[in-house]
Amino acid sequence: MAVHPLSALLSGLVLAASAAHANGDAPAGGEPAAAAQVAGLWCGDGLLHEFSLRLNQDGEQVEGELLRKGRVRSIEGRIDGQVLRTQSTKVGALVLEKQGEELRVTGGDGPIALARGTSFRRSPGATCAS
Repeated sequence: MAVHPLSALLSGLVLAASAAHANGDAPAGGEPAAAAQVAGLWCGDGLLHEFSLRLNQDGEQVEGELLRKGRVRSIEGRIDGQVLRTQSTKVGALVLEKQGEELRVTGGDGPIALARGTSFRRSPGATCAS
């Protein structure tokens, strides 16, 4: 049975769109999800109360500092929709999901991944209250 070229083309387009949606490349509307805005100061909550994140963002690229008691670690990462994935450092990598004015630790690797389930809250000022 011969397949009509137009049918084959349409089938290929439907499969490609389905794969992109399943991989999170595009929402149901067909346009890429806007990158969450995470620039600014984020203060650790709960077990992370001694930590803060100061982030700068250029589109999907994020760089900044993870601070704790005067110690500073540079971090770099990438935003995909609402998820920020940091590159691995000697203490590991983080996966953070922006939920409103909160960055929730949802995964990672290394010792820092033990913070899963905790969060950082956006600071209303220039510093974090200890």
